[in-house]
Amino acid sequence: MALLTEKDLEQLSGLTQPAAQIKWLILQGIKHFIRRDGRPSLTWDFVNNSNGATLQLENKTAKPNFGALNANS
Repeated sequence: MALLTEKDLEQLSGLTQPAAQIKWLILQGIKHFIRRDGRPSLTWDFVNNSNGATLQLENKTAKPNFGALNANS
């Protein structure tokens, strides 16, 4: 279970300040911890298995099968 480096987190979030990174992580639904120095800490597992906005958008693409309503007619 590898932790993201500071550079990894900057590349992932596009942000350099810890407070901004934490806010971004929260908005994305990515689980993280706050270190004693105020920086976020997380593993790649948290990133890859989050229930963040990207995963939620994928679920919203499902469309109803209206053809099934006519099957019993």
